[in-house]
Amino acid sequence: MKNSISKHYNESLKVITSLGTELPKIEKISEILVNKIKSKKNIFVYGNGGSYADSSHFVGELTSTYLRKNRKALPFFLLSSNLAALTAWSNDFEFEDYLKREFSIFAKKSDVLILFSTSGGNIKRRQSVNLIKLAKYAKKKNIFIISFLGKGGGFLKKISNLSIDIKSQNTGSIQEAHKVIMHSICSYFDELF
Repeated sequence: MKNSISKHYNESLKVITSLGTELPKIEKISEILVNKIKSKKNIFVYGNGGSYADSSHFVGELTSTYLRKNRKALPFFLLSSNLAALTAWSNDFEFEDYLKREFSIFAKKSDVLILFSTSGGNIKRRQSVNLIKLAKYAKKKNIFIISFLGKGGGFLKKISNLSIDIKSQNTGSIQEAHKVIMHSICSYFDELF
């Protein structure tokens, strides 16, 4: 038991410490988002499983408040939060096509799509196919794609306009690093807005 706990702790510590090399990208992502917000663009966020929880957390911090209680709400939207629509579509058609369908209703040219994925997606292995289809659609519609990834970045790293690929194969450590990044962005927005 102690070895497992110690191993995870040390891996996570190493991964989070390595984020220092990603600071220029985190700052660039933050500035792009600020410009999009000021230009009245919408920012859509999504991930599967634990990454969905992280997406929901991120959107919650930005539409509600993070640390500063009087910051204005920011235009971040969580995709697939309508469970009735998601389950109806998945039951009658294909789960992997729902995201693209929902996104097509709301997204406009020059909006932003933020994706969280610990694998980055792989068609052959059937990993995050819904994210891959969504990213392909967004690219065709000239929507800026930002991805927070891991395990080499997969397909999403190739199609994204900007991505951060956490250097780890450990899903938990990747998600913990994603949280550090999103909280640093939230802190910056708290100062700015």
